Amino acid sequence: MTIEHVGGGFAAAVTGVLAIGFAFVALSRCRLRLRGVRTTGELVGFRTAVAEDGDLLYRPVVAFTLPDGVKIEAEGESMSHAPHGVQEGDRTEVVHDPAALGTIALPSLLPGGLRGREILSWGAASVALGLMTYQIVVETF
Repeated sequence: MTIEHVGGGFAAAVTGVLAIGFAFVALSRCRLRLRGVRTTGELVGFRTAVAEDGDLLYRPVVAFTLPDGVKIEAEGESMSHAPHGVQEGDRTEVVHDPAALGTIALPSLLPGGLRGREILSWGAASVALGLMTYQIVVETF
């Protein structure tokens, strides 16, 4: 095995994993858009984490009740800053997947997260990386 094979294999593995990750994001958002149930929840607060670059990330935590009375507390997607004018106890729209109760979107806090253009972008990136992976494999092996 030559160094070109090792390098090509590594590049193919990286682009392949990225393609699969992007496809997963696109499919989960598409599923949430198609099957998601809209309800109203209460903003419990924001959990913070430190990103790799040292910046703070904010994850909104919401609580909502299902029609059968089950109470759910779930985290939304990370944001680079907390939305202005939003505070603990505010009511917000929640879209959740009945098949995966921890999967939620918060359209009022993160507008555009379930729009077709954004989902199409994730899918296109996945296809592009998949084609790149294929090309690397063909040229390397």
